[in-house]
Amino acid sequence: MSLALASALSASLAATGVVSAVFPAAADSGDGDATIRVVHEVNANGKWDQALEPGMSGVTVVLTDDAGRSITGTTQVDGTVKLTPGSSLGGGKYRVEVKNPDEGVLFPGFASPRSNLIDPTELSSNVEFVDLSGGKNVEITTSFWSPEDYCQKNAMLVTACQNPTIPPQNPAPDSNRTLTSFPYNTRGDAMANPGLVSDLASNGQTGTVWGLGYNKVTKQVFSAAYAKRGTKYGPGGPGAIYRTDPATKQTSVFTKVPNPGSTGHNPNAGMDEAFGLAVGKESLGDLDVSPDGKDLYVVNMHDRRLYRYDATQPTAAAPKASYPIKDPGCAAPGDWRPYGLGINEGKVYVGGVCSAQSTGSKADMRAVVQVFDPLTGQFTGTVMDQPLDFPRGGLTGAGMPEGVCNGEGWYPWTDVRPLNQDGKACTHDFIQNPEPELSDINFETNGDMVVGFADRFSDRAGWALPSTSPTWPATTAFQGGDINRACRGGNHMFVLDGNGGCKNNATPENDGGQNPNVKEFYPGDNNGAHHEISSGGVALSKVETTIPFTAMDPILKTGSGVRWVDRTTGTAVKDDGLFLNDAFGKSRGTADLEVLCDEAPLQIGNRVWQDLDEDGVQDPGEPGLPGATVNLYDAAGNKIGTTVTNERGEYYFDSTVTKNVKPEDLQYGKTYTIKMDNPDDYQTGGPLDGWKPSRPNQGDDDQVDSSGETSGNPFPAVQVTPKGAGQNDHGADFGFTNPKADLSVIKVGPAKVRPGEDIEYQIIVTNNGPNTATHWTVTDPLPQGITNARTSNADCGIGAGTLTCSGGPLAVGESHTITVRANAPIPQQTVVLDNCVKVTGTEPDPNPDNNNSCVQTEVPAIPVINPAIGGTATAAALGGFLLIRRRRSSTSATAV
Repeated sequence: MSLALASALSASLAATGVVSAVFPAAADSGDGDATIRVVHEVNANGKWDQALEPGMSGVTVVLTDDAGRSITGTTQVDGTVKLTPGSSLGGGKYRVEVKNPDEGVLFPGFASPRSNLIDPTELSSNVEFVDLSGGKNVEITTSFWSPEDYCQKNAMLVTACQNPTIPPQNPAPDSNRTLTSFPYNTRGDAMANPGLVSDLASNGQTGTVWGLGYNKVTKQVFSAAYAKRGTKYGPGGPGAIYRTDPATKQTSVFTKVPNPGSTGHNPNAGMDEAFGLAVGKESLGDLDVSPDGKDLYVVNMHDRRLYRYDATQPTAAAPKASYPIKDPGCAAPGDWRPYGLGINEGKVYVGGVCSAQSTGSKADMRAVVQVFDPLTGQFTGTVMDQPLDFPRGGLTGAGMPEGVCNGEGWYPWTDVRPLNQDGKACTHDFIQNPEPELSDINFETNGDMVVGFADRFSDRAGWALPSTSPTWPATTAFQGGDINRACRGGNHMFVLDGNGGCKNNATPENDGGQNPNVKEFYPGDNNGAHHEISSGGVALSKVETTIPFTAMDPILKTGSGVRWVDRTTGTAVKDDGLFLNDAFGKSRGTADLEVLCDEAPLQIGNRVWQDLDEDGVQDPGEPGLPGATVNLYDAAGNKIGTTVTNERGEYYFDSTVTKNVKPEDLQYGKTYTIKMDNPDDYQTGGPLDGWKPSRPNQGDDDQVDSSGETSGNPFPAVQVTPKGAGQNDHGADFGFTNPKADLSVIKVGPAKVRPGEDIEYQIIVTNNGPNTATHWTVTDPLPQGITNARTSNADCGIGAGTLTCSGGPLAVGESHTITVRANAPIPQQTVVLDNCVKVTGTEPDPNPDNNNSCVQTEVPAIPVINPAIGGTATAAALGGFLLIRRRRSSTSATAV
């Protein structure tokens, strides 16, 4: 390239604003702050329900500017973190990324399509875009959730009534109900109003059961045989697990757990007195089903093992495996009594007590919870090991007869009726002598443990029984179970509320004026003179504000049923319960309690945006594309949902927030295709007119890249296959580019040539950006009068006096030079050859003014030569030539 040509090209690039380097935006301390709150969602409604959804601490949040610079923060106890760009970042617009703290267990919570970021109770996606320019402050709330936490409002609850076989002359009939269900909000007396509940199974089908579990995938209820004095086993015996279909009310034996113990009931011998020794030591304890519906776990109280069964089948001939539940170091090996179960975030929790039966010392009683990992089949450690000698409420009140032992605490296990208690002789028939059984484990949304304790003594003593032997005088036992909260201590071990581990909600006003030394998170488990009324079964629906538990005297009537306490204050509305069974009086007459939650719903989708720099990544300053149609198809190609992106480019498919797809149409384990295939969107005036899909799958973060692939089709699409219930996918993003390319052209030629002389023109096509020019065309109508026009450029041709050239692609900053030659005319008078060239491209051109360029070349007339004038003079008369160029628009010429 000649020096003149190089100078002309350099001047052109400078004029169009193309520079050789791009520098990051300067830091702008005038930007405001971003406050990000991360909460644990439970109800799939896209809203932050403050009473139900606590903040999540320790979550990493990243704020990034357009230059790619970032600052990082960590959420505090309340789930919030404030990020200030300060002098570290700049540009005003930022991308917020909230990192999942537990991949595979937690998933993005349900988000609401947001027209703005004004309301912090509307949940955002885990990737959000904020504008902090001009000192603006923004507060947003996003969420994660564990799909197993989900439950529908007012779900069905299931428990079981227990039926006596003593006195032997009047046993409960086989037609009496055992399993029974009712909506969460049911209250009242179901014995007086049977329509309040629905009977699922009878005494003849299941006999006495305690542990209950629900398979939310197959919609089946499981119940486990239980050893209780004066109540018979069902047809499957002491190791039976029953399977009940709530829809058809059909019950069958699912399996028989091996080695459950062999003590038999004999109601004709001392009111089944001998069987009292087997209580808590034989048959089965708690039962739970994994949230994915694959595994059933049950505690065998006789061989002290955890059994695991395939819960997907109607029956199980044998367990998949069994695991010994290790003695945690009780005073004697025989004192270790496992019973309770809980499942939380992929782990199984097994609870039991050191009974202190070998020593009779309260100091040797402990409540222990161990963790089992289903993936490895190993117990991995202990998360709670708490003494049980703290003070508790008992049986107290005005007019209590002399000689009543009221059980204001837990007492070591025995096999006989105690003659004294805390130095007081137990001479009256009435007695409360709670022997602890850790019977149930649940987890609050914030990770606290809710523990149910049953009272073994009430199961082996009975209600209003006559004397059957010197060791068992006439006895009327009052149960004294408990519902407790356990919170994490400084060493991350759980500490019971009775030992000061949690907030103490007990006051004289709400706990019946009991011992002021008693510490309780749930003081509402009392009724009148009875300060501890729990039967040990607890159900926790995280979408409700209360916790139901099986209880003695749930209303002002002697018997058993269900009571509710507030999840936050622990208080209960007096007499606000459900009465189910009076067969065992104030002794325990109900089983475990289970809430029948549906599987978690799904949400997929998220954002369509303008990928201005064509890198396939959602940069902070790149806005959303509103008004674009997004369609959802199932594997058979049926359209099952449609939506339109909002002002910020967001879209979602779900059945609970946007409600644009049916629940039965969007299920895990199936493949769905999201397409942006509305042809009208791409037509003139449509929201995607002139836009093209970005490069998909750029980088290693699916949450901030573009997922839409064309695969040879004109419309972008992405496939999504949710692997499990509630495993939301907000990474189905579509980037679009509006690939503008500023093409410019410069034509360079001589200012003057001699008649008939060879003329050389150079045409320089340049792409000034901001995107690659995929194709360009140069059109040059050659001046009239020239002859022998020719070019050596392979991409050019000359026809009908016009030079036409094409090529591409042309990268940003790249130029292409075309050379064309011709012979000047031999005019009789001076002429000016006016030659203009035009360039066009496939992409829209943001600057059409530089798409034309003209040059004028003078050709003088042939002079009449005086013979006296020599050749040198003639040459001088013809003169030299100057380099001149001129640019004009497509309508008129203008000098450059």
